Amino acid sequence: MAALLQRYVRIGFKAVLILFVFSLGPAAGLAPCPPANELLAKAKVVVEARVKSLSIGESGFLLEENFPTRMIRADLQITRVIKGEYPGNEAIVYGTVFPPGPFKELTQMALFAEFEGRDTFEWELSRHELAAGAAFFSMNDCIYYKFPDYAAGAR
Repeated sequence: MAALLQRYVRIGFKAVLILFVFSLGPAAGLAPCPPANELLAKAKVVVEARVKSLSIGESGFLLEENFPTRMIRADLQITRVIKGEYPGNEAIVYGTVFPPGPFKELTQMALFAEFEGRDTFEWELSRHELAAGAAFFSMNDCIYYKFPDYAAGAR
């Protein structure tokens, strides 16, 4: 009986721990991001874009056991370059399930796609080098973004 009770206590403890971890905000384990005006000043490339598609799926990375492998991918259509230079008219941005990242806002903007005049936002293309000649744009960083008021969440 005691062994069974101990097993249920362990399971309950793990469930509470998981709920606690998933309810944490960015401030729980990370330093808060600087204000938007500071992020914009430090940004190298900022574009106005719209979400063409947004997906969540397996990354294909070979990671340690018990480490999330799901990634978020946002395909962006660039409408104009606000700061810096960017030669393309599309960009793909990747992120993980960990903060910071404006996932709710991106989801709302994906729903507004093709709704002219209400479907664009400002986004910093934050380039991260993986190796020589291999890089990607990340959404899990303190990057500059500005969404319309109807899609913006608290920062």
